Amino acid sequence: MPPRFQLDEDDDSAHEAAVFVKAPDHAYAAVYSPLRQRIRQAVVREVEREMPVLAAIQAKYRSPLLDHVFILTGMLGNHAFFMIALPFLHLFGGGMFSRGLTFVVLWSIYFSGWVKDYISAPRPTSPPIAQITRSPAHTFEYGFPSSHTTYVVATILYISHFMLYQWATSLTSVLMFWTVGAVIVVGRVYCGLHSFVDVAGGIVIGTLEALAFIKFYPQLDALLLSTPGPLYMAAILYVALKNIPRALDLCPCCIDSYCATSVTLGLALGTWAHARLPFLWWNGVSDRIAWDVSLSPFKSIARCTIGLALVVAWKLLSKKPVTAIVQHYFFETVQSECDDIKPLTSDDKDVSLKTTKDPLDQIDFQIPSASAISECCYGTHELMTSPENIARIPIYAGIGIMVYVVAPVLFYLFYLNPVQD
Repeated sequence: MPPRFQLDEDDDSAHEAAVFVKAPDHAYAAVYSPLRQRIRQAVVREVEREMPVLAAIQAKYRSPLLDHVFILTGMLGNHAFFMIALPFLHLFGGGMFSRGLTFVVLWSIYFSGWVKDYISAPRPTSPPIAQITRSPAHTFEYGFPSSHTTYVVATILYISHFMLYQWATSLTSVLMFWTVGAVIVVGRVYCGLHSFVDVAGGIVIGTLEALAFIKFYPQLDALLLSTPGPLYMAAILYVALKNIPRALDLCPCCIDSYCATSVTLGLALGTWAHARLPFLWWNGVSDRIAWDVSLSPFKSIARCTIGLALVVAWKLLSKKPVTAIVQHYFFETVQSECDDIKPLTSDDKDVSLKTTKDPLDQIDFQIPSASAISECCYGTHELMTSPENIARIPIYAGIGIMVYVVAPVLFYLFYLNPVQD
């Protein structure tokens, strides 16, 4: 049996167990479309071709110091870092820039995760590659494209646009910024978690995403602040989550997509509500949290403490009650569209694969039936539609509400806002 260990994002057994289920290569041809299978095979062949080079890089350059450096840079892309770092951009009055950057970072997780689930290509094989990470469960996720590379490229491109064209930042500062990003990307190859083609895919997706947000986010922000703004954002989220490809393996990439995009839903809802509460505005500005450099260090620290405490407390305390509510009021009254679709058994025609009941003990694999395939009721479908995962939508959306509504109200009540001009 594989060792049981915990993902750093969640502590539920479904997420933990999911990472261990892997389908054999010949099962994909029976489930995926011909185009999807051809793309997957091309990526898998490229990863296999790169294996000797990747192994040679580790053999030549690996050292304890570099291990620690690249492990730390890899932690800049996990849930804990985003949950702690991103709220500060808003609490210090970042306004539309902060919202745009948050959308770029979190939707890069969705876009890279969507492609990961669609292509379903594994990471470089270990052994011979040593996979160096403090979160071993992630080594069981798909590899193409690199999510770290996607968000790093998208984030740095987006910020660089403001640095060069709005903030008049020196080119040297921009280059230093890109150097930090390059270290993170190189670390993914050094740590054996991604191949060169994974990184290349992340660069392409991150670049396209950044260019799209640079061009269109101001219009999107105005749309979300309009009267029907929450409905627009809810529709965007519904379409995005509804159309995540079902992967044959129970890879938790889709869970990351639910978490990340749900935060942007809450961010949009919180900003919309903030813009309709005039007592929270500062100098007539309705779409940003009140802040000014004139605030004393004590007040700034107090605001950071309150904001961070709200986010952490909501994340820790909301999980059980929200999941219970979703389970009781939704899953007990609504029958799944896949309830009547059963996978093929070993007694059915043309099936040579079997399965065990416990994913952690799984040795063989069960091919879904034709009806299950046509209805996309296989692999990650059950993971995506579980009450624990659906509950993540309000749980992670609540983070945006905490930042843009609850925290500003507390700042107002405790006189932690700057003086109006």
